[in-house]
Amino acid sequence: MKRYILALTVLASGGLAFAQSGSEATDSVNQEQSQTVVKALFEYPVAPAEITGLQEKSDWLMEHFWDGFNPKKLKSVDQSALNHAFFVYATPMQWADKEKSIASVDRLIESLKKNPALMLQMTKAAEETLYGPRATMWIDEIYVRFLEALVKQKKLKDFHKARYQFQLDRLKGSMEGSVAPDFSFVKPDGTPARFTPTGNYTLIEFGDPDCYDCTMAKLKLDTDAKVSDLLRTGRLNICFIIPGMDEGWQEQLKDYPEKWVVGASEDVDEIYDIRLTPTFYIIGPDHKIQYKNLPLDRVVSILKAIE
Repeated sequence: MKRYILALTVLASGGLAFAQSGSEATDSVNQEQSQTVVKALFEYPVAPAEITGLQEKSDWLMEHFWDGFNPKKLKSVDQSALNHAFFVYATPMQWADKEKSIASVDRLIESLKKNPALMLQMTKAAEETLYGPRATMWIDEIYVRFLEALVKQKKLKDFHKARYQFQLDRLKGSMEGSVAPDFSFVKPDGTPARFTPTGNYTLIEFGDPDCYDCTMAKLKLDTDAKVSDLLRTGRLNICFIIPGMDEGWQEQLKDYPEKWVVGASEDVDEIYDIRLTPTFYIIGPDHKIQYKNLPLDRVVSILKAIE
């Protein structure tokens, strides 16, 4: 809620407090020493007073946020100001109707098609809010639309598009609703193996055995009675995969539960979107990714609901 309040309260400002993430932006409003003043690109719109509901306000902003922004008159803009504008724009997507958000993004992208330099800047702004390490929210299906539009830009050189093409390939192959990709890995005894979705539920955890959160995940999953029962009866598989094969990884896996499939993969992070440590994927009996990038408590809650 704080981020939404921030998005609304700064709409009429001429100079805006800009920070690197949603929580930091909220906290830094009252911390002068951590602020950087950024001049707004345009006057941000405010939903009419008669619109009172959170979703209704968010829907209105999706429709009208960029009304005061005319890319036809611009070659490029200040990147920090654009990053802030995109953050304010994207925040209500968390409550807006999904289709309205997608339609809004498609209109924005369409307006940028003849301005490849500004399209690149807008994609950088989207990355800052929706994908990168400082992102305040991850909305893959929105970010993918910017990536698809950018890589189609014939007037941009390949070196401008290469990292975004990599992001697109990795995201499109591992989005919720898509079939979970196969990947190769090596078991601790050196045996080569391959992950392929099966006909039951599978939890894949990509992590590092030395990280605290991964240790806590192992403990919680291994000691939960319902999860143990699902494993025992074959209704659930659990895989723990280390992305990379640093020296000594086999020793790190020696204490993992016997019923888990464990190993390491050199190139799995080129196939799956792995931005967290640990990263969890829940794959359904239909071989499709049902959930990704969830916190551990939510993962356990979903697994315990399996019949």
